[in-house]
Amino acid sequence: MEQPPDVNPTPGSDDHLDVNFKVEEQNRNQFTFGAGVSGLEGTFVNASFQTSNFLGAGETLALSAQSGARTKNYSFSATEPYLFDRPITAGFNLYRRKIEYQTTDLAQEKIQGYTDSRTGMGLTTGLPAGRFSRVFLGYTYEVVKISIGDLSTVDQTPLQASLPVVNRFFLEDAGTRHLSQLTPSFVYNTVDNPYTPKSGKKLTLSFGAAGGPLGGTENILKPSFDGILYWKQTKVTSLGVHASAGWVLPFGATEKIDPATGHNRLPFYERFLLGGENQIRGFDVRTIGPVENGLPTANKFLVGNAEYYLDVIGPLRMLLFFDVGRAYAEGTPMALNGFSTSTGIEGRFIMPVLNVPFRLYYAYNPNRPENFPKSKFGFAVGSTF
Repeated sequence: MEQPPDVNPTPGSDDHLDVNFKVEEQNRNQFTFGAGVSGLEGTFVNASFQTSNFLGAGETLALSAQSGARTKNYSFSATEPYLFDRPITAGFNLYRRKIEYQTTDLAQEKIQGYTDSRTGMGLTTGLPAGRFSRVFLGYTYEVVKISIGDLSTVDQTPLQASLPVVNRFFLEDAGTRHLSQLTPSFVYNTVDNPYTPKSGKKLTLSFGAAGGPLGGTENILKPSFDGILYWKQTKVTSLGVHASAGWVLPFGATEKIDPATGHNRLPFYERFLLGGENQIRGFDVRTIGPVENGLPTANKFLVGNAEYYLDVIGPLRMLLFFDVGRAYAEGTPMALNGFSTSTGIEGRFIMPVLNVPFRLYYAYNPNRPENFPKSKFGFAVGSTF
């Protein structure tokens, strides 16, 4: 039987009460193991450990590892939710990430691939800006290594050697770079449930700035916007819409024109290619966008998604979706036409304990570039937005 709270007058005050609850702390340690597959990461297995209330004041400490056909990710992070006895969050993250991009350029009937390895550290802090909003300031320092899967390059690993190369211009962006980036952001969030949302909104604005007085080898500005709205229709149905946009703007030495390509000296891995289960479901990852000489040329993008949900039973949710998106070549205005589109049906199951959506979907592509498939069946882990 639950005991009632202990209520007493506050000493020295006529209009305050001290209310004491007797509680028992639940298990604060959580181990998770899992496996999955996605268009971006291929097959993988992962494991993580997280402990809440690490030092008795709500601190979170987390370790995670993921290994698979295309990825190897490791991270160690800690978060303090109430710094200096104020509602200020602070934390750090140490990580190493490695992913193999292997996509097909169907328009040119070529395959292009490379390995992106990043080792870095992230620092973040945030404080309330209103009842449902917070402002954050993050700093990231990364060592970025781009490895091209060409047998003529040195220090090949079996993973790198498996990647084909279609254009010599890839080699110009290979090697090691250093990214020093500061990112202020604003988040407004009233979404009612992170796993099966039915109402609320989430708006995120951020502006990343790398290089310049921060150092590093890349001088880049990265403004972005992400917006989500959910409307509850009935007890078991709801509608969700999502829009995102991003821009990458070089300055300084990075802004200089590359005579080989005629574009800014923005590395190809910083440019945008769309597609995949988190953007436009009917297309493979990083296949939608302008390409010249085998290299992506887009420095901005627009993506929109709409999902109509039906909660069937328990953790099972069915939905109809419609995805649109376009990546814009450098110097091209962001016109609201020429979008690639995908529509279809998806089943989404929230896996117990892990609280992660497992997804199966069928997509039809009514508006697609030439030589791209009409439809696609896929499965993934995690939400679209």
